[in-house]
Amino acid sequence: MATLILRETYRVLEEEMKSIDKLKRETSIKIRDAASHGDLKENAEYHAAREEQSLIVYKKQLLQSHAPFQFIEFGEIDTEEVSFGNKVEILEEGKDEAEDYYLLGPIEFELDLYPMIVTYHSPFGQAIVGKKVNEDFTLEIGDKDTKFTITAIDRIST
Repeated sequence: MATLILRETYRVLEEEMKSIDKLKRETSIKIRDAASHGDLKENAEYHAAREEQSLIVYKKQLLQSHAPFQFIEFGEIDTEEVSFGNKVEILEEGKDEAEDYYLLGPIEFELDLYPMIVTYHSPFGQAIVGKKVNEDFTLEIGDKDTKFTITAIDRIST
């Protein structure tokens, strides 16, 4: 199944992948230089560079693991009911002010492109999909049912 992704996010993802590849090349040079200093067993510079390389490789693999993608254009985002690409204002029962949540996918979440991202796969995301303004939903949070109300639905903006 394809992962939903905003076309704009894909452009950011491509740039991030280029940046990761550049970092990986730079870290490879650090590893080579550190290794040239001799005994690898007690070479902290070498071990730090290897650890950095591992984190870079992990991040790239994580981002690639979400492929293939299904692209969503901003013009395709509906605001009649909650769907992918919406900024949803939600009021939690007992609170004075509603909060904005962005219903997006794992790539937007990994790239941290918006505040308060809720992925469409999460229980919270699944609970709000298809809801309309003034509709309620309840989620069990910490062994307690919590009621929420959708107060507004908008397209996200770049």
